[in-house]
Amino acid sequence: MPHPSSPASPWPERAIPAGTVLIREAERSDHLYVLRQGAFDIVRAGVRIVQVREAGAFLGEIAPLLDAPASASVVAATDSLVQVIHPAGAAVRSDPALTLAIAQLLARRLQTVTAYLVDLQQQYANIGTHLALMDQVLARLMEQQPRPPHAPGSERADVPDY
Repeated sequence: MPHPSSPASPWPERAIPAGTVLIREAERSDHLYVLRQGAFDIVRAGVRIVQVREAGAFLGEIAPLLDAPASASVVAATDSLVQVIHPAGAAVRSDPALTLAIAQLLARRLQTVTAYLVDLQQQYANIGTHLALMDQVLARLMEQQPRPPHAPGSERADVPDY
């Protein structure tokens, strides 16, 4: 399959009016989107995390990779155009170029978040507040092991599995 950014891509484009919820937090979907033009707000628990404006950016890539509900809502901030990859799970499993592009995106995000956490750690290491715990947060982040799909219970160790 051609990569979504190639001219011969088989995936259709869809116009999204401003204000439209493209992906709803906590809902399952087997759609992945590639931003062609416009902008989308990424919103988690009612808080706007970031606005994505870069053409070629993936939207909704985590859910098909983890076979999980969406971790955030994606709302069109402007009239936008996206490319629709469906079924996303199958496309990610069968298209090495698509999988690599998503892996690179996630690696860049992890690199950015880690750099931010290190900066916080350096700023607040000797302050004595909860922000001084960044070394523990970084260690936990680096220790993360894959969780089996559909594992029962909470991700928190202090909450029993029901």
